[in-house]
Amino acid sequence: MIYRGAGIMTLLTPVCMVLLIMWLFPDPTVKAGNTSLAQFLIGVGVGSAINTVVGLLLNRRIHNDGVHHHFFYIPMQWPALAICVICAVTFLFTKHKIL
Repeated sequence: MIYRGAGIMTLLTPVCMVLLIMWLFPDPTVKAGNTSLAQFLIGVGVGSAINTVVGLLLNRRIHNDGVHHHFFYIPMQWPALAICVICAVTFLFTKHKIL
């Protein structure tokens, strides 16, 4: 399996945040059902930041049942942090229109 425990949240949280941002703040400059790059990067970045904090809290102590929260055999907070940093760097280096 590619995830253990709550590791699947590494993928699900950013996707849910993108959908939530698309629903709450629709971009009038793009066609219906699409999103701008800025909205996508903000959604994935915020979702990954949330997931980084959750991963740090979940993997802070050793559990009695032996459950660790991993994604691709890496503790889930580290891939989420990498995704968050990539989104932030991409957002800073592209021409963007904020929400």
